[in-house]
Amino acid sequence: MFRSNAVRNCVELHEIEINRFYEVWEAFRASGTPLPETSDPSYQSLDHLGGHAFRAARNYLTWIGECVNRPVTDLDPETDLVRIARKGRPFVAEVLAAWRRHLSTLEDAELAPTTFKSRWGEDYNIEQMLEHAVVHPMRHRIQLERLMALHGQ
Repeated sequence: MFRSNAVRNCVELHEIEINRFYEVWEAFRASGTPLPETSDPSYQSLDHLGGHAFRAARNYLTWIGECVNRPVTDLDPETDLVRIARKGRPFVAEVLAAWRRHLSTLEDAELAPTTFKSRWGEDYNIEQMLEHAVVHPMRHRIQLERLMALHGQ
């Protein structure tokens, strides 16, 4: 049972979007479509991109836990993107279960207005980070879908 409907909605949307990303990521791999040339380290390989999305899902949760003084310490601490990607569905399932387990206790009063420095240096309140976490896999999914469409897949 969630204490906040706003949090529950973001958790459910995040589950939908990370799972949709996972499905497209696997379809992209099967299609043989090449990734574009770029200096973005997350696009070095398809495993780097998957690991980036899956690690980010975990890291948004651990950041929120730190901000509300309820550290999340029961998740796979792996940081290598390729190793995370190769863990695949079990890694993602563990992260999604942790989202429900840890975020169900968040209350509306904790969502805003207090802001915290994100790990990349921008100020976010908890609600903004939850929304960012929903959109992040969505953006990468759409990028992969566009690449496949461009290559006739």
